[in-house]
Amino acid sequence: MTFDLLPKSRRTLDLDTPDEFGAPKAIKVLEAARDLFMTEGYGAVSMDQVAKAAGVSKATVYSHFGSKEKLFAEIIHHACRAFAVDLFPEVEDEPDIAVALRRIATAVEQFLLGEGPIKVYRIIVSEGPRFPELVDAWYGTGPLPFRAMLTDFLRKATASGKLVIPNPTLAADQLVALVKGPLYLRRLFNMPSRPEDPTREEVVDGAVQMILNAYRPR
Repeated sequence: MTFDLLPKSRRTLDLDTPDEFGAPKAIKVLEAARDLFMTEGYGAVSMDQVAKAAGVSKATVYSHFGSKEKLFAEIIHHACRAFAVDLFPEVEDEPDIAVALRRIATAVEQFLLGEGPIKVYRIIVSEGPRFPELVDAWYGTGPLPFRAMLTDFLRKATASGKLVIPNPTLAADQLVALVKGPLYLRRLFNMPSRPEDPTREEVVDGAVQMILNAYRPR
């Protein structure tokens, strides 16, 4: 799984068709840079390489993104937007909060354990100390916006009486942490599974049940 740069509702579009995600050349640059970062890492990739892989001039790359840091940030932004833009509209009108939470938790699990996000996190861990701007770009355009969207969903669920959450931001962090559970570290470090490891479904079910036990109205 690599990072998608279009949401599900837009993935059938021809990438030569301009849309809200940017001009055709910008999309080509994003895709080329994404593939290079995934295979070569962040520090080893130059803007010249990106331009060559995208089939555009280096001036075009800079005119759209300005710097390698901003280019990396845009990749994370578009990938996370593609993941989340269809998710919350699908669950906001769901009357059963348990069903809605399970959909969110399942989507988060599938995303976090996917090949693309795992590769990006490895890049952040390995190259972040040398490139602090890399960490800022990743956190500010990936986890932070999703946290805000999940917080907003939980705040609305509280306002409608489906949940009782004093601190929706904390609850958003708790849900993501519960979903990551024991499987994320094993996936991150390519550790073999063990017989006692829970299944993905068990992790999701457990995370949702713990949130409901903590925040469902009594």
